[in-house]
Parts: sequence; C-alpha cells; structure tokens
Amino acid sequence: MPELPEVESVRRGLVEADLRAPVESIYRSRKRLRYSSSPRALVGARPGALDRRGKYIIWSFHGERGEGSGDGERLGLLLHLGMSGRCGVAAADKPRVPHTHLILTFADGRELRFVDPRRFGGFEVAPLDELYARPPIANLGPEPLDPGFSGELLAARVGASKRAIRDALLDQHAVAGIGNIYALEALFEAGLHPLVEASRLRPSAWERLAEALQQVLRRGIDNGGTTLKDFRNVVGAVGRNQDDLRVYGRAGEPCPTCGRALKGFVSGGRSGVYCPYDQSRRRVR
Repeated sequence: MPELPEVESVRRGLVEADLRAPVESIYRSRKRLRYSSSPRALVGARPGALDRRGKYIIWSFHGERGEGSGDGERLGLLLHLGMSGRCGVAAADKPRVPHTHLILTFADGRELRFVDPRRFGGFEVAPLDELYARPPIANLGPEPLDPGFSGELLAARVGASKRAIRDALLDQHAVAGIGNIYALEALFEAGLHPLVEASRLRPSAWERLAEALQQVLRRGIDNGGTTLKDFRNVVGAVGRNQDDLRVYGRAGEPCPTCGRALKGFVSGGRSGVYCPYDQSRRRVR
C-alpha cells in the first residue's frame, strides 16, 4: 500500500504538472471502489492547492458556475490510493489503461486519471471545509514530518498502548501516514524490537524512534517512494526507495549492520522483519 512518501511523491508530481484550466468533463467507471462519491460538482471548477494528510491527497477546486459547483464555492477532491491505486496526468488523446476509474478532463487538453486495479482506493468530492472536518481526515493523528513532531508527542499518542510498537505505529489515528514498510525501517534505525509493547518504551527510545521515522520518511520522499509492485508516480515512473530498504522484505538475509540473519515475524496479521541482535528487546531506554 502506498504510504506517506509515495503519496507525497504523487502530490508533488501533481503540483509540478501545474494543472490550472477548468474541468470540462468527467468520466467515472461503473466499477465499485472502496469508497466514492459523485464527482459531477467539479465540472467547470478550477484546480487550486494540493495538500496531503497522511495517506490522503486533498485537492482544492474553485467552482465557476460549473454543474453543481456553485459560483465561487470551494470544493475538495479527496484521493486515496488504497493498495494499488495511482494518479497520472496524460493528454486526452492518449489511450486509457485498464482499471481507470476516474478521469478529469481539463480545458487545456490534459487529463487526471485515477487507476486502481484492486479497487481498495477511492475518491470523494465535497465542500473543502467539510472534507477536513469529518472522517477520515478529522480522525488522523499528527503528521510525522511536521516541525513539532517529537518523541514526546509520539509517546503521548501511543505510549500507553499494550500493542507491539510496530502495530501501534500503523494506527492512523495515532500518527498519520505510517505503514508497514517505514515502521519496520524506522524501528531498525532506532534499534528497537518491533514486538516490544509500546508502553515499555522510555523517553530516550521514543526520541530515537521519532528521529528515525522522520529520517526514513524523508529518504523515501527523496527517492520518489518505494515501488514493490504497483506504485507509479504521476509520470508513470517507479520509485527508487526499494533499493535503500535495510530490512523490509529481507527475512533470512544478512543484517546490513551486524551480518547476522534477519528474522521474520507475524503480528496483528502483518508480517515484519528485524535483527535479533541489533534490535534486542532490552533496548527500550
């Protein structure tokens, strides 16, 4: 599933595409997505700022007497990539690929295309303020790349949990945008065992973990995201971060630090990897 770095890479790609012309028409497939709403209100609206919260993209549009948009109304398009979704910008005369579920055709001849083979993603169109004020956006935890993010804040969000720290990090209500890849990479960087109860961590461990989370997320963004199978950016290119992953997907291989074999595990229905030597259960301080 695309995580924060992958979604941020898509957001930045849409910003670089500089789509400013109003929406002329909309195509919506008949296939059912995990969630969706009618996008017709965007017809006639002009695209504005692009934001990201966690794993969601929020694109503002300004209505201009468009169909259902209302003169000057601020609308929002909420996009969630799910497991296999991707967004691309293409010329209107370019053939559509299979599993294209949403197309916004702009007056400049370009199109935004939302493709999702597994259909776990989705989109929603609503007044912009309403999108921010209700779930899922309203229920998200703090952004790990915000300036105020710290070990103290992270401990306040999940420090009382009896869950394994890896599982606690995946809770989007606790901290936004973290998925299995970057949780495991951050725990390795911080030297913390992924199955230690969150409530056992001490302040210094929380600080190491907060710093490690920011480090692996920034590296993922700099690398254009992680492509294991489906992820592509706005221009269809794969990410490069899979080449820099230190433990994810490497169970049984040598640890990049000590050379001992990395060990796999399953917790909460999700697999994971860690180094039994460098991520000892004793390193909770």
